[in-house]
Amino acid sequence: MFEDNIIEFKPKYPFTLPSDWKDEDNPTIYEINATLETIKKMYYDQVKEIKDGNISKELGEKKLRNIATNYQSIKAILFQYR
Repeated sequence: MFEDNIIEFKPKYPFTLPSDWKDEDNPTIYEINATLETIKKMYYDQVKEIKDGNISKELGEKKLRNIATNYQSIKAILFQYR
């Protein structure tokens, strides 16, 4: 019973996305936090790619906007009434 609520450790943690959630319609706070940390890391990595010149500024900024939108969407889950 209690074990059903425990998140199984995944080697790719903290790289967690909504597709990794046990129940995509009802994520746990731990899954949401891990996902937010993953998205922050993705944002940081994208900024580094732009600064290093590994990607065009235009394409990099488009990807940054997508990452920021996803971050806001996931963060909004924390403020939903359950």
